Amino acid sequence: MRVIFGGTFDPVHIGHLRMANELSTALSVEKVYLMPCFEAVHKKEVGASAGHRLNMLNLSLSGRGSLSVDIREIERGKPSYTIDSLKDIRKEVGDESLCIVMGTDSAKSLSFWKGVAEFATLTNIIVIRRSTDEPLEINSITCDDSLLALGFHQAESITDLKQSCAGKFFRLDLSELDISSTAIRESVQQKKSVRYLVTDAVNEYICDNTLYCH
Repeated sequence: MRVIFGGTFDPVHIGHLRMANELSTALSVEKVYLMPCFEAVHKKEVGASAGHRLNMLNLSLSGRGSLSVDIREIERGKPSYTIDSLKDIRKEVGDESLCIVMGTDSAKSLSFWKGVAEFATLTNIIVIRRSTDEPLEINSITCDDSLLALGFHQAESITDLKQSCAGKFFRLDLSELDISSTAIRESVQQKKSVRYLVTDAVNEYICDNTLYCH
């Protein structure tokens, strides 16, 4: 099973790494691939260039065998649309289960994404529910309805997900670290320490390259 965890990673922080590590354990997969976008189409402000964000990811994942970087969107060098990456990855994995990871907010707004009508033929979706989300009995119905309307069906188990090439969704509760890239950028700008929010290597990289200072 190929598991893709996409994002801006501006910068990558301990919360990202913790979530990716928990995904690897919970799903019993050898690797989780973190896929940084080149240019986020749903975010107006990105603090660091694609090159810097990729460098910080590589520094963070050094020596972490269960986590890897998928650089296809950086290499593509144009606004990042998930549909393009899904088509590429599907060609690579054949009939293997492909899963993209997203939060409940993204799952509920998925109908607005480019090429979403094809998603259910290309990928499964793992929906991460965090402790700050709405109560499960309310949130899950809204999220499920959105995915069902797009042609997805709920997987009965992780085994079911692994055996399905595409078209299934599965909700997964993971522990949450109250860390955000936005807060980290603001802290750097205010000359506050971000140590222990990012890896030491990323902390040094931010300082050496004077990122997020303006």
